[in-house]
Amino acid sequence: MTHTAMPHAALPRSAAVTVLAWGFILFSLAVIGLLALPLAPGETLAATLGVETGSGGLTGGVAWLAERRAGMTTLLMLGAVVTLTLSIALLRRLSWARRAFVALMVAGFVGVLGGAALTPLTFGLLPEAATTEAVNAEDPVAGLVGMLGGLILVATLFTALFAWAGWKLTTPAVRAEFERTPVPAVG
Repeated sequence: MTHTAMPHAALPRSAAVTVLAWGFILFSLAVIGLLALPLAPGETLAATLGVETGSGGLTGGVAWLAERRAGMTTLLMLGAVVTLTLSIALLRRLSWARRAFVALMVAGFVGVLGGAALTPLTFGLLPEAATTEAVNAEDPVAGLVGMLGGLILVATLFTALFAWAGWKLTTPAVRAEFERTPVPAVG
């Protein structure tokens, strides 16, 4: 029995890859949309928190980020555009897209895991007064510690998603979706 080559568009498409691609397309568009909004100018945020750059503590870190918002926004926008481009290529089942998306998932896995690992270390380096004030209900930044817990949970979920996506994209069935000549099914 001979196998004839099917056109690339006629190859079977797994729902997992389609959902993964659409999920990252929507996520990228949401990030781009949020970054396009002027949410909080740096001086206004720092004045609201009542801190100055270099003052230390949690609010000093927020002020430091607010002052560098243009650079951070540029990096996040670049990441969102790259993710959007790779997601569209993945959805179209372009031959190079699977490998590039696996590399993106590995980078995301390492980045999120590293960021989550550094967060408790950062709190350990803060002066005790800063961490004590962070949980003071009278302080405007009291919610930052709770928010940090939520961010660590989200980071854990993203790490699991990146690991699963990287694994799924390397399975033989998914690899066959991205090849121009389909591999005969086993069994």
